[in-house]
Amino acid sequence: MAYNYDEESVNALMKWAENAQLPKEVTLSEAEHIFDTSMYVNANICDIKQHYPDAFYNPAIDRLYRLKEFVEGAAG
Repeated sequence: MAYNYDEESVNALMKWAENAQLPKEVTLSEAEHIFDTSMYVNANICDIKQHYPDAFYNPAIDRLYRLKEFVEGAAG
């Protein structure tokens, strides 16, 4: 999936991550098990806030998009 990295989209994603009802643990793939989603979200948001718009840190944005897809997919 193609993600948006414009400022408005990234801010909306961070707002979603800060306010969403997230499960305590999530398994995104065989290699990605998140034991504490609140800590995971906080770490990625800190990276984004510190380094945006440096494209080197786009993986932090990608991780939040993937978490959102998982949570909304599980709920929907």
